[in-house]
Amino acid sequence: MAAYSRGQVEDFLYYEADLLDSWRMKEWYPLYTEDSEYLVPPIENPDADKETALFIINDDFHRLTQRALRLTKKTAHVEWPRSKVRHLISNVRIVDQQPTEIRVEYNQVVYRAKRGMDEFVCHVKQTLVPDGDSFKIKSKRIMLDLHALRPQGQISIIL
Repeated sequence: MAAYSRGQVEDFLYYEADLLDSWRMKEWYPLYTEDSEYLVPPIENPDADKETALFIINDDFHRLTQRALRLTKKTAHVEWPRSKVRHLISNVRIVDQQPTEIRVEYNQVVYRAKRGMDEFVCHVKQTLVPDGDSFKIKSKRIMLDLHALRPQGQISIIL
């Protein structure tokens, strides 16, 4: 079993954040496995079961790909012109490492600037699978540390 360092994991997470910050969606969504999930659970129940609760976002690979591609088009009116976005990642921890997957947790703040400033404070749990010298994302669960989606009202970017 290859042991991966926190530095290797952080480099991957920073790379993913850079793709999102620079709106390189066509390079971003291939970071996910074809059986992946991208989840934003309800604010009041971050540990909710995706099978029984209504999630803010509950995407499989196909829906995630379509979301990313839609955001690259001018017809995505809420994000055209595009927002300025910055993902800040901290407190990265490898919580479990197996031969076929690595579970990672970290804190993240996403700033979105467009007609004002929105802040999304999050705790993220990701399952990564080794892919050559890097990783692919099998699961990403973004738990919002907010009381409500106000003043944002919506999530029009990819956290």
